[in-house]
Amino acid sequence: MIGSVTPEEVLSHTQATTEFLCSLSANIFDIRFGSFRLRDMDSNTILLDLERDFEPQTEESRFISYNFPPEFLNLRTVGSLIYFSVGEYPVSNFRMIERHYFKDRLVQNYDFTIDFMIPRTINSREFIYTLPELTEEQKEDIMLSPREMKSDSFFFADGQLIMHVRAEYDYSG
Repeated sequence: MIGSVTPEEVLSHTQATTEFLCSLSANIFDIRFGSFRLRDMDSNTILLDLERDFEPQTEESRFISYNFPPEFLNLRTVGSLIYFSVGEYPVSNFRMIERHYFKDRLVQNYDFTIDFMIPRTINSREFIYTLPELTEEQKEDIMLSPREMKSDSFFFADGQLIMHVRAEYDYSG
């Protein structure tokens, strides 16, 4: 684990991390993620709908393995609706930087900001992801390489890293 990690630093990463860059205790705002819905923005088809309570993050919940059908690689725009709660303190400049890598090569970077969140509230936000255009050869390589697509999601409040989630993806069907 590293000391103070900045947004500029994570934006310079050229490959997925292999360890978490902050401790669970860094989440001093007690932000908790709840239900989550993923949809194809073009057809409005729900791709994933996960109902869950606002549980505190654990070491196990910070690493996620996703399984998606190969057709997912053909999508152009995806909406990710996330429900989250905020603890006792207001949150300013909540920034999520999400970086996706395939075989240690950056594929896509996403950067979202919420200016302010009121304490002791439950919130929802849909983040819109424009997916990269992939060649047929790239799609084939991704399908034949389960878990080689990885992502890091870094969550900052006023420039301070407070949460880090790692994920891996399998598009083999």
